[in-house]
Amino acid sequence: MLPLPKIVVGQRKWFLLLLPLIVGYGVLMATIMNAYDGSDRMRDSERAFLRSIVHPVSPFYQRGEQFDVSVTRNRAVLMCMHDGVLAMGVSLVRELRCLGNQELVQVYHCGPKELSEKSKNVLFSIDDRLELVDVCSDLVQRGVITKEMALKFRNWWIKPLAMYHTDVRHVILMDVDDIITRDPATLRGLKPYQTTGTTFFYDRVHSNCGAFVNGKDGGLHYLKKLFATFNYTQFDVVGGNSPSPKALKSFAYTGRACHEMDSSLVLVDKETFWLSFELAHVPYSFSPWGVSVVSSTPNKDMSKHPESLCGSILQYMPVEEEDPEMLYVNGKALLDPYPEGVDFGPKMQKNNMFNTLPTHMAPRLPRTVLHKVNKTGAAGDEKMQAECLVGLGATPLPESFAGNLLRRRLHFLGATAGVFGSLQHCENILLKYN
Repeated sequence: MLPLPKIVVGQRKWFLLLLPLIVGYGVLMATIMNAYDGSDRMRDSERAFLRSIVHPVSPFYQRGEQFDVSVTRNRAVLMCMHDGVLAMGVSLVRELRCLGNQELVQVYHCGPKELSEKSKNVLFSIDDRLELVDVCSDLVQRGVITKEMALKFRNWWIKPLAMYHTDVRHVILMDVDDIITRDPATLRGLKPYQTTGTTFFYDRVHSNCGAFVNGKDGGLHYLKKLFATFNYTQFDVVGGNSPSPKALKSFAYTGRACHEMDSSLVLVDKETFWLSFELAHVPYSFSPWGVSVVSSTPNKDMSKHPESLCGSILQYMPVEEEDPEMLYVNGKALLDPYPEGVDFGPKMQKNNMFNTLPTHMAPRLPRTVLHKVNKTGAAGDEKMQAECLVGLGATPLPESFAGNLLRRRLHFLGATAGVFGSLQHCENILLKYN
């Protein structure tokens, strides 16, 4: 997916620029949820209204000749894409279909140059329930943003912009490098989404971090200053500076993490990210479990420090059943042989290199403060990368994951090589041992 906002977040002006948009919609959530009875059912009038919605007619919404006009617009999977990640995006669309998801897929991009005509034709040819949305051109044409401003969203920030723009109510935002093991639409039937219309997942925990949401702004802790100085009255939010108990206990607020939320998979009832809900004083749900990671083969995690894994992010199903179940891995390094590009190869950290076959994952745990020192003997003195979950341990990945990963790689490599017949394969690929 587009690079995460490690630099952009530091430039808080873009976050503050979006706040009027996302908080306004966070406030609107309270009104929208009046039509939502908590059981994923809608009133008859709202259901009839949604059924009557037609697909937007606009030069900024594009669909293939074989587009299935019967697909509804009340539920969709949204992903952001450009030519550089086309194969990864194509393989994700096919994996969604292989897992049984038949919802509308919205592919957002910023400007006409991000997706070539060839790329568009490929996308239309592989799926008949897919539409392309040029969000930047649409908002420029409507006078919402300028052309110069639109260029600022050709990065991670297109994700909240797409969430603001989409007309779909029950939307799942995914990164194109998500490697999923089951249809993410099943999450809508679980307690977090049924309760608040949201499901968020936690980001990595860094043991020593004084930046981003845990940084300083004018000498004051960023989140505390934001909550204290935000213009609540502008959006008719009652209560003023009164953070929820959830926010007050969060790792971000208490200085134990740089990032609170992982944006690689987000389920929302049309709204955006957790801070907009918090500022609007609207309930939201996080998974009960902290972030996990997989073992990194090139980093030799399991041989050098098996209690501290350093690979790609893994998230568990947000349920409290006794048996943990993984949901997905956000892992470009599991698909692309050059996950950070060929030019960065010599400078790449080992734990970010192509991960041929991860074997373990960090156990399912509530969000946990990391150990500052690794506990595996001599390796404990080794400097650990910031991505490592130090001291949280390891448990084997499910046997089925290798088959899921192999199928996804088949789709990815087929799309990369232009051998699109490989995309037709949906059979499960199981490991067989002699």
